[in-house]
Amino acid sequence: MKKTISLFLLIALSSIQGFAWGPKGHQVVGDVARSHLSDAARKNVIALLGNDDLAAVSIWADDVKSQRPESYGWHFVDIQKSSNGFSQARDCYQPNEKYPYSMTDHHNCVVDRINMFRDVLANKNAPQQDRIEALKFLVHFVGDIHQPLHAIDEARGGNDIHVVEFGSPQCGTRPCNLHYEWDIGLLEHAGRSEADYVAYVQQLAKSNHLDTRAGGTSEDWANESFNIAKKVLIKDGAAVDEDYYKANIGTVDERLALAGLRLAKLLNDTLGEPKP
Repeated sequence: MKKTISLFLLIALSSIQGFAWGPKGHQVVGDVARSHLSDAARKNVIALLGNDDLAAVSIWADDVKSQRPESYGWHFVDIQKSSNGFSQARDCYQPNEKYPYSMTDHHNCVVDRINMFRDVLANKNAPQQDRIEALKFLVHFVGDIHQPLHAIDEARGGNDIHVVEFGSPQCGTRPCNLHYEWDIGLLEHAGRSEADYVAYVQQLAKSNHLDTRAGGTSEDWANESFNIAKKVLIKDGAAVDEDYYKANIGTVDERLALAGLRLAKLLNDTLGEPKP
C-alpha cells in the first residue's frame, strides 16, 4: 500500500472512535450527493453555503471537534455486538466521566443527531447560522453512519484491534488498527484519486441500481453498518492483506455510494421546496 498519506490524516485518526472514512471518503460522499441534488434543493444549499460544493464542507464536523467537544459522541453509535441492533435508550446515552457532555446528553449518537439536524435544517424559522451548521453536520454524519465500524462497540469500533497492514504493523507514525483501515487504509490501497473514486462509485450505483435503496432512516442505516461490522471484524494482530482487501473493498465502495445517494435524498426531501 502506498505510504503517502499525510501526517495530518494520521494524527486525525486518533486512538478513539470519531473519524469515519477520512477526508477522501467524506469528499466522495459529498460529490456523489451533489450530483443527485434536485434543482430546488441545490438552490437552497447554495442559499445556505454560497455554493453547492458539499465535498468542501464534508470534513467540517471533524475540523471543529476541538472547539465543539460536545460533538465527540455524535459521530458514531456504539451498538452492542451481542445485541440484535440499535436501541435508542441503550446506545444514545452512555455516560462517561471522561467526556462530561455525555453525562447529560441522551441523544449522544449519530442516529439521533442526523434526525435532530435534519429538523433544524427543515425549519425555515431557525436562525440562518443554525441551519448552515445543521447542513454541514448532516453532510458529515450521513457519511459517518455508513462506515461499518462507526456502528459497533466491539474494541471501540475496531480501534483496539491492531492489524498488520499489507505486511507492516505501522501506519505512518502509529500502529495500524482495523478502524483506520476502514476509514482510510482500504480506500488508499485502491489507488484511486478522489475524482476517479467518485466516477467509480457513480457507475457502481448505476450498474447495481442502488438508487432503489436511497431511502430509509438513520436507524436503518446504522443497523446495516452494524450487521456489516460484525462480519468484517478480525482478531487482534491479524492481517489486513490482499485477501481481506479483495473480500471487503466492494462493501466499502457500496457504502460510499449509498451514503452519497441517501444524503442527496435527505437533502432533496428536506430542502426540496423552491426558495421563496
